[in-house]
Amino acid sequence: MAEVAMRNAAPSSTRRRPRPAGGGAAAEEPGAGAMSGVLYPPMSPAPWHPKRILVSHTLHEGLGEYILARRPDLEVRARGQREIAAEDVEWAEVYVGFWPPAVGRWRTLRWIHCIGAGVDAFAFRAGLSEETLLTRTAEDFGPMIGEYCLARALAVTQRLRHHEAEQRARSWRPKHPERLRGTRALIVGTGAVGRGIARAFLGAGCEVEGLSRSGEAREPFAAVWPGERFAEAVRSARWLVLACPLTEETFHFLNRARLAQCGGTYLINVGRGRLVDEPALVEALDQGWLAGCALDVFETEPLPADSPLWARPDVTISPHISGLTTIPGAGDGFLQCLVEVEAGRAPRLAVDTRRGY
Repeated sequence: MAEVAMRNAAPSSTRRRPRPAGGGAAAEEPGAGAMSGVLYPPMSPAPWHPKRILVSHTLHEGLGEYILARRPDLEVRARGQREIAAEDVEWAEVYVGFWPPAVGRWRTLRWIHCIGAGVDAFAFRAGLSEETLLTRTAEDFGPMIGEYCLARALAVTQRLRHHEAEQRARSWRPKHPERLRGTRALIVGTGAVGRGIARAFLGAGCEVEGLSRSGEAREPFAAVWPGERFAEAVRSARWLVLACPLTEETFHFLNRARLAQCGGTYLINVGRGRLVDEPALVEALDQGWLAGCALDVFETEPLPADSPLWARPDVTISPHISGLTTIPGAGDGFLQCLVEVEAGRAPRLAVDTRRGY
């Protein structure tokens, strides 16, 4: 795409039940403001006024224009993800995008702004310089992703796949739905997204508990388990929802051993594909460790055509659409960070690259 016009880019609960000491396996996604006051490595106390902004887009073709319209003093290059050249990266002071550029020395840029909910494309085993400031978008994905998860659960309890097949066959065979109300959901990740999912299930009358790295109590969860007590936490859960960030701690969090502990729960993954060991996932479905799963994210995206997951009747697949960034959400998040950088302040949306969130 041509350059955009370019000048003028034991679980804790309210009862505080006792729990074992020690960290857990599941990382906890912070809510807005979690990084306030944290000194980020690349920035000195002096203000910085970057001007050359490289904006990458796939579904956000108007993002460059959005930023430029609000800050005409910037120089903005907007490129399709596959159109970025090494020269663009060398030119840029700041990169804004969902995925890293495929070329150029982007890892040594002074500032990268990720427009997705998760920053693992830049922070997880990406070789990012310790001197690079990494920030994220401010958009509220929780309600949107909560609706997605609730819809997937309702599709199961209302037996929609069965009735759709019956409709295609012109067959009249009633099959009673299950009750969603009163079932138990365990949400792995109690940050902003996890809380949005919890509220959606609570609105449907479910019991909702969380699992996080710390196990610290957090609204609106009835209880929050520490990560090392996953086997206890998942017991009796009808729904297991993965909503935590991908980090070194959570890579293949749902491995064969944990899958074997699931006891027939239904998995919904809206976090990242690499939270789950996909070959072990197939075994878990075959063995009945999982009743089924709804997957919005995968270890490899797009999901390869030869993946055995496509053909399984107990798997529902969607192409990473449970929480889509909007152009205003992406643009406003970047511009908010820019104001803070220009003032010499640590951006509220800065990411701790050591933790990965």
